[in-house]
Amino acid sequence: MFKILAILLITNIYSYQINKLKIKLDSIYKNFPYITKEIRQDQDNFLKNISDCKDDNNCIISSYKARIKELSTSLENSKTYPKELIEHIKVIQENSTECYKGNYVVECEESPLNNFWQDFFRYKDIKIKPKIVDAKPYASQEVKDTLKYCWDLGLDREVFKYIEPNYVYYRFIEVDKNGELYFASKIKGKKYIEKHKNITISDVVLDNKNYLALSGEFGNILFIEKDFCNHPMKNKDLLKLLKKSNKMKMSYRFYEHTKNVFAINYRERDYILSYIIYNNTGYSINLNSIFAMTSDEYYAYYKNCSFHKTKIEYLDCETNLKKEKE
Repeated sequence: MFKILAILLITNIYSYQINKLKIKLDSIYKNFPYITKEIRQDQDNFLKNISDCKDDNNCIISSYKARIKELSTSLENSKTYPKELIEHIKVIQENSTECYKGNYVVECEESPLNNFWQDFFRYKDIKIKPKIVDAKPYASQEVKDTLKYCWDLGLDREVFKYIEPNYVYYRFIEVDKNGELYFASKIKGKKYIEKHKNITISDVVLDNKNYLALSGEFGNILFIEKDFCNHPMKNKDLLKLLKKSNKMKMSYRFYEHTKNVFAINYRERDYILSYIIYNNTGYSINLNSIFAMTSDEYYAYYKNCSFHKTKIEYLDCETNLKKEKE
């Protein structure tokens, strides 16, 4: 009699524990901003594993705890994804997507980006960094306070970085009074320097140092070491500083819309994530290591992974939107 009661008591305790864990898991699952196909697939696999446990209560409980821990971390990461990025993910999930990496990655040792696409949709090991300043006027007090002495450099001016074999140079984008590129214009006299009305500033890590990543409405991204902005500068020639100072770096990539560019942390390393919409016919999403973006040797040595301790990494995924039925 006592043996039967003891068995019933243990059974009830297990049943209570499992039910409590089930409620907790359901609550986490329902709180995701968007449940992707990958998360649903993982959940189906989890339920199959539970079924395989049969009457082994310890197996069921440990499986629930492991899944709760995994989903809890993903849920916290998902909260860092901006709303517009979640909307972008929804579109990708509903259409066919193809990803590829540059040839230089294939020729080298395995890249940490090999699993990025799968992790991205699972909100796994990924955190989108909040923007310090999000598309604020360059003359605003918030931008001035963030840039400190660097604001005096006129960082709203559009600058391009050109990389030739063994040679790098920078120049301002000059336009005529009608906004056309100056070299294509026959106008004589005063030239106009193209400027950004709004600036976005993010926080990134490069070579174990904190940098401010500046981008205007479009164009290259400028990286400035934070400490560099804390002190007055005698030389305020931006082009000379870019060429000579190791505290200022510029990306080789051109971005069309700042609102579609994010600084992210993936597996304890910082990257720049961006996506482009092609006239509502398709999407392209890119991930670049900050080291690769700022490396002057990128084009000259991109096939030699041993040239730097940090490998050059690049991932590009394209989505073809389904055509609406006429």
